Amino acid sequence: MSVAEIGVLHGRYVRLTDRFKAVWTYHQFASAVFKNFLAMPLPYTIDFQAAYDRIKAVSTMLNAAQAAAATSAMDLCDLALARASEPLLRADDQIAAPILRRFFEKLKKQDETIVQNLIKFYLYSDAVEGDRRDKLDFLFTRIGEDFMADRGEYWSRESLEFRERIIALVTLLRTEEAPPEEVVRVIKSIRALRDQIQAAARIEELTDRNLLRNARQFKHRLGDFYFHPDVLLAIVELNVSTKNKFLRLYHEDESRIVEDSQKLLEHGDAIERNFGDTNPELLQEIARFRSAKEQFDRSRASSNVKHDTITRLKQSMTSILAQLDRGLGGDETETTADLPPAFFTEAEQEQRVGGRFGHDPILHAHLMRIAVGVDPLDPLLMPEELADSAPARELRLEPWEIAAYQKLFDLRPAEGNDDGDELWMLYVRAAALRMKIDEEATMLAASRAAGVGPESGILGKAKESLDCAKELDEEFNTLLHEAVYYTNARILHQLYRSRFRLLRGFSGLWLIYDQKPALA
Repeated sequence: MSVAEIGVLHGRYVRLTDRFKAVWTYHQFASAVFKNFLAMPLPYTIDFQAAYDRIKAVSTMLNAAQAAAATSAMDLCDLALARASEPLLRADDQIAAPILRRFFEKLKKQDETIVQNLIKFYLYSDAVEGDRRDKLDFLFTRIGEDFMADRGEYWSRESLEFRERIIALVTLLRTEEAPPEEVVRVIKSIRALRDQIQAAARIEELTDRNLLRNARQFKHRLGDFYFHPDVLLAIVELNVSTKNKFLRLYHEDESRIVEDSQKLLEHGDAIERNFGDTNPELLQEIARFRSAKEQFDRSRASSNVKHDTITRLKQSMTSILAQLDRGLGGDETETTADLPPAFFTEAEQEQRVGGRFGHDPILHAHLMRIAVGVDPLDPLLMPEELADSAPARELRLEPWEIAAYQKLFDLRPAEGNDDGDELWMLYVRAAALRMKIDEEATMLAASRAAGVGPESGILGKAKESLDCAKELDEEFNTLLHEAVYYTNARILHQLYRSRFRLLRGFSGLWLIYDQKPALA
């Protein structure tokens, strides 16, 4: 056997021991998470000592005389590690990305070796999509940033050493070589996302303009491009600059938020006594405010404030103050006495829907229709009962779509860890788009049947709906591949049904829209 062949044998053994370290590190991580965060017993049993002993025994065979035996032994070791990784990946399905972040935020001793071995575990296992893409995104950023205490900011490592470390990691994942021009295009897109986030003037913009969600979806859609070293370095830079932007916006707002929310909290009892009898909605909003304030205080105490926590608190405070302004307008009593009660309800709904979904010119009117139809429904009833009510039947809403709307506005509590704002917003937006598509398809079909051209602007609106439907279908596809959802049969059924209902409407509208030359 040649020296080169002996070198290959040694190289394979090094890779084998490296993979064992990665699997063992992940086991240690999972053990801590299940015990301290999930309060559950570890859902697997693996004999790591036997695997270690088997690998160690191979080290005595790395010579020309025993090369064949060493190769066979390493084949068995590779198979054993692959089998050991399967239950670990099933356990990983129960560890959402936010839990991984919380683990490292609470980890007293920061050790980059742990982070790198977790990255290697996912790469060796070829487990890099869906929720695991979010975890890898966090872990790569963790080793690619440093905190500058004097400036209170993070900065991206741009040294040759860090680039070489990235290259060494991503070579564990066998991917096709990317065309240089495509790499350049992707990097430009990443920097455009970075610039959009940096241009935000308020924390609310990060939510209202879907800036963070768009960045996350972009990273999910990159596929193997994500792991190109130059692309990955640009992504780390994006993540670090986003974190710094949030910190700057938060610090600008923090003292005012704390002061204003504390004052409002102190006067909450007096507001309830003086205005609660005449304005029960104000009581509900104060209850939501107190809940948001508690969540804000908890996250602030652990130095883990998220943008959606701040946005929810500020929206609740704004809603309370707006209602008080209307209620305290003494000089306007005679003027407003003649206005119907629905006037104030509609104004509040406009504010709430706009605050939650942004002022979406395509879906806003139909989101408002959902608000008008669902707001009066009793949240104490089961969603299946509400779906049988006249307003819900008219809007053709599914039970989970009604529940999603109510959860978004704190009218109904979440049902467990399988719920989340992203899922709820997708259900409601898809329902609103279905209504819009059905209306436009009906109008276009009527025009065609009458032998006349469609009304001015209807084709443009239909085109907007078709484009929006494609975007929402991508979001459905993303969630259907996320472990937290595809392992939940109930939510899986809901996602497929809402998605297929939207696709059915999309197909009908497209077939009519595609005949537009004949309509002219």
